[in-house]
Amino acid sequence: MYGETEVLVAGAGPVGLALALALTRRGMAVRVLEKREGLSAASRASTVHPPTLDALEELGVLAPLLPGGVRVDRILWQQVEAGARVGAKAGIDLGILGGETGFPFRWHREQQDLTPALLAALPTGSVRFGAGVTALAQDDAGVTLRAADGSTHRARYAVGCDGASGAIRGLAGIGAETSDYAHRVLRLLTPLDLRDVVPGLDGLGYLFDGDGSCSLLRMPENWRLIFRIHPDMSDADAMAEAHARARIARFLPSAQDMEISGRDVYGVSRAMATSYRAGRVLLAGDAAHLTNTRGGMNMNAGIHDAMTLAATLDLVLGGEPERLLQDWADARLAVVRDALLPRTDSRVSGSPAEEVARMAALSPDGQRIWARQASMLDLARIGMPT
Repeated sequence: MYGETEVLVAGAGPVGLALALALTRRGMAVRVLEKREGLSAASRASTVHPPTLDALEELGVLAPLLPGGVRVDRILWQQVEAGARVGAKAGIDLGILGGETGFPFRWHREQQDLTPALLAALPTGSVRFGAGVTALAQDDAGVTLRAADGSTHRARYAVGCDGASGAIRGLAGIGAETSDYAHRVLRLLTPLDLRDVVPGLDGLGYLFDGDGSCSLLRMPENWRLIFRIHPDMSDADAMAEAHARARIARFLPSAQDMEISGRDVYGVSRAMATSYRAGRVLLAGDAAHLTNTRGGMNMNAGIHDAMTLAATLDLVLGGEPERLLQDWADARLAVVRDALLPRTDSRVSGSPAEEVARMAALSPDGQRIWARQASMLDLARIGMPT
C-alpha cells in the first residue's frame, strides 16, 4: 500500500534484486513483484566485470560468492592456422586496471548463483512471487500496479526490471527498437580443462581462423565453447554430433575427442528502449536494453543501471527535484545508444583474421584503454548523481 512502499520493482532477476537491495540499504521501503513462482534457474549471464564486483561488494553480497566463481586475470587471442594449432597470439593482463578498481579481473559465475545471494540479503517478504504485473496506472502522486495473483500495489515510483518480454515497458507506453542478429550461437560444455590444451589460456580465450571464431570460457564446473552458426542451419543440425565435432576439430584439433557434457543453441537479440522513463515509471536492465552476448556486458550494464538509479531515487525521495530522474534516464539511454550497443556490435562485425593482429599491435596505453572499455569501467557510473 502507498505510504508503506516507496518503490515497486517488477522482476526478481539480478537487476531487480540489485536495485531492491541498493534501495533498501539506503533506507527505502521496496517491494519486488516477480511473475515466476521462484528465482529463475536458467543458464544465462555468466560474466561479472570489475565495476560490478565493486557494486556487489558495496551491497555486501560479494564475499560469500567469490570462492565459488572463476577469477580471470588474462584474456588470450590466438590465430589458428591450417595444419597448426598455435598461430599468432596476443594477450591482455587485466591487472593493468589495479589503480581503478578493487577487482582488476573478470569473474565467471552463473547468474543463477548471484540472484539467491541478493535475495537472501533483502528483508524477508520483500519479494512477492507469482505476481507478474498485469496493469499499471499512474498519477501525480504515485503508481499503482496490479498483479496476476489479484493483488494491488501502490508506491511513489515503479521500475521495470522484468526483462525484454516483461509487461512494464509496454504498460508504460515506452517503445523499443529491436532486431535479431543474423547469427545464432552453439554452446558446447566440456569438463576438460582447456588450459591443458591451449598454452597461455587463463579463463577466457578467442581462437580465430580466416572465416570464424571460437570463444572459450572457463566456468566453475566446466568450460564453454561458443561458436556462431549460419542463419540457415537448424538447431538440430547445429547440435548434431558430427557438426559439433567438426567445429571442435577446426579450432582445437588435439582435443577433438573431448567429452561434451552439454550443448544448446540460442538466438541473440539487439534492443534499446526509446526512453528509460515515462512519468513515475522507469526501466532498467533487459527491459531497457539487450546486446550481443560477446563480452558479457548486458547484465553488468543492468546492474549499473540499478546502482545509479538507486542513488538518484534516494535524492528525489529525499526532496531533490524530480528532474534528476530524467537526467538519469537520459544518461543511461545515451550509454546504450552511444557506447554499449556499438561496442558489442563491433566485437562480432570485424574480420576474424584481423583480430589477433589488432590486439597484438596495441601499445600499453592502448591495452589499458581497451581493458577499461571491455571491463565497462568507463560506463558504470554514468548517470550517478553528483
